[in-house]
Amino acid sequence: MPIPGQPPASPALGQALALLAQGQADEADEVVTKAAKKAKAQSGSGSHPLACAYADMARLHYRAGDFKKAATEFRHASDAPMPTDPPGRRDRLAFMFGFAACLEALDKPGEAEKVFRQCVAFARNLYGPSTPGYATSLEPLAAFLLRTGQPAEAARLMDEAYDILWRHGDRTILAAVPTRAEALKAVGRPDDPFADLVQIPDELATEAVATVIDRSGKGDGARVRQVLADLLKFVDRRFGDTHPTTADTLAAIAHHEAGLGEKGDPKVRSIAARRAVWSYAKTRAPTGLLSSLEVGFETGGTIHLVPHLARDPSPNEAVHLETVLTQAVDDLYARPAKKPGA
Repeated sequence: MPIPGQPPASPALGQALALLAQGQADEADEVVTKAAKKAKAQSGSGSHPLACAYADMARLHYRAGDFKKAATEFRHASDAPMPTDPPGRRDRLAFMFGFAACLEALDKPGEAEKVFRQCVAFARNLYGPSTPGYATSLEPLAAFLLRTGQPAEAARLMDEAYDILWRHGDRTILAAVPTRAEALKAVGRPDDPFADLVQIPDELATEAVATVIDRSGKGDGARVRQVLADLLKFVDRRFGDTHPTTADTLAAIAHHEAGLGEKGDPKVRSIAARRAVWSYAKTRAPTGLLSSLEVGFETGGTIHLVPHLARDPSPNEAVHLETVLTQAVDDLYARPAKKPGA
């Protein structure tokens, strides 16, 4: 799970993460360690540049799955003297969020909650109440509360965050949309979590859909099913049946149900998959050939298509239809790996 509230990667961290992705963990560690030694030599112990270098080490080790080492490094960065400038204080908040994430990853929920709450208090003092900076700090705490069975407070926090961000017209509201949507489901509220999105431009609406889809593998399975159902209603109204964003949403629903295993709803999965394949194929199949389509899944998860034809195809049409249906299935399964809306 990504660490909340982090700044863009420094050049050293970017290089180290690229090496880690290539399987060169030792080389990646050497890059951030060298950067930390340089920061200490140039700025001294207890300096803010050194704290940032320790945070880079922590972010690398978190990505590598060494949460204990990452926690130690984030804690060390957070224990440095408090910076006096606003950018330095924003960095301190990022260190604290990192430490909280590590504690949660280490299965220390009580300690993690304490630090997440400290982050909110720090952000309130740093940015002021009713500001986007403060509102943004509420989402990680609310998401944590959802994960730990405290939905009522999570919903209250997300209402507060959402209202502040909406009043300011701040685009960080897009990241708050999926957490708020799940929180509303968790407390049984009937509110449409996407009702306000009809007022924003298509580009931002597409990005909002992407954030919801991205969260679909991280939240509670049953609640996410409800959220995705509401999301599909929204994209149907906003974009229509053939829009790429609608295809992204249908694919997300199908793969969410598949990912739930025995807890998944096979009917929901089949309906979403059938609609996705049909939407893709109906405009690409030979004219007047494909009348309807049935979709099912075999025991091992393999998709099974049964096309119904309006007439007998010519040999070329039969080949074309088979190609189109294969492409439709490929598109369905590729959608999670694509940039949403692509």
